[in-house]
Amino acid sequence: MSTILAKKISFAYTLPIMNNIEQKYAEFILNEELRIEGGEKLTINANEETIAFAHLLAHMAAEKTGVNVQIVFIDHGKVESVDEIEPDFQEKASGKVCMLHLASFPSFSPLNDENKELSAKELGEYRVISEPVIAGRRVAVPWAICYVPTPAWAEFVFGPGATTDSLWLLLSDILKLDSEDNSLRMQHQILKNRCAKLNNANITQLILKSNSCDLKLDINQELHLATTSTMLSSGRLFYPTAPCEEVIIPLSKHSGSGKFITTYPFRLFDRVFSSAEVSIENGKVVSFKVEDGTTHITKYLSIDEESKCLSELILCDGYTPSSKLEVSTGIPMLDRMRTTSLVLGGITPDTLQAESDEDIDKTIINNSFVRLELPLGSKDLSIQGITEFGEIIDIMEDGIILF
Repeated sequence: MSTILAKKISFAYTLPIMNNIEQKYAEFILNEELRIEGGEKLTINANEETIAFAHLLAHMAAEKTGVNVQIVFIDHGKVESVDEIEPDFQEKASGKVCMLHLASFPSFSPLNDENKELSAKELGEYRVISEPVIAGRRVAVPWAICYVPTPAWAEFVFGPGATTDSLWLLLSDILKLDSEDNSLRMQHQILKNRCAKLNNANITQLILKSNSCDLKLDINQELHLATTSTMLSSGRLFYPTAPCEEVIIPLSKHSGSGKFITTYPFRLFDRVFSSAEVSIENGKVVSFKVEDGTTHITKYLSIDEESKCLSELILCDGYTPSSKLEVSTGIPMLDRMRTTSLVLGGITPDTLQAESDEDIDKTIINNSFVRLELPLGSKDLSIQGITEFGEIIDIMEDGIILF
């Protein structure tokens, strides 16, 4: 182990007790997201900015499970060290494992040139890269990705001079860390029931209407509805991300029309835009207007042919803790929980029914390399589904999902 790394880890051990919110966040990750069990071995991936929180969480996990917790320190994409945290009293290992990635807000360069070719690494840093569509990619063990507040993230969200305290308070609010009612125990069943009811209704088309939205969208029948909450074949439940509020409805990339105005700030590359006016025809963006953002829009829409095409509607209730956020966090997995959003670009792989690469190749999907989620939900949004027999089913009214 390098001298520099040894100092980092030593410093992590000598940190004073973290504040109450950090402690509760660690408990929430272990108890509600991972739902960690006795005897289960946890592996935590951390970087320089998240290593201190990793040690806090690892010590808590070791005492909860009774077995060693592994911290993998990663620097610039390379494993620099592996550290074992032991519990005070060792219990018998169950042989089960789970994984946690503690992420930090990535650094990025300003986007000043719409003609600049962006690498996959840069697209990832800008948080516009879509997930790869690979057969058999599903991880068969519980896992989660959790962001840890950092100064760079605080300044992106709240402006120059902002501290991480603001982000800790934001996480506390949207995860209800100070409430006794912050359990995710029933959320999986609620979301699965919503998916099942929509699937069973055989809906082929969606009609969205509000003061700022008028859209007609066709559902992609080759894919299925999905949500973030996950239950393995063993019955083991976990939440890869939190909050967890969404139902993902796959859309046809070849049809769908209308227009809408975004209702929340959204991030595109290095900037946050307060509002955009978007028009769709035949499943493609034909107009995308934002104030002082021509470079960003032109760049995104030109990355590949399908970056401008529809892929999903992310259905979210309009009355959740996240819906009260008046900012963009810059992190798609957090921003999408604020409200219902329309997605351009790559699909969510969990909506795939195909089990092999050959089956995937036969499935008509949006296979764009990038992805942009545009918030359009509001307190007056209504959504109706049209079945293959012409029956009308109310899905949302005044921003509230009706089942």
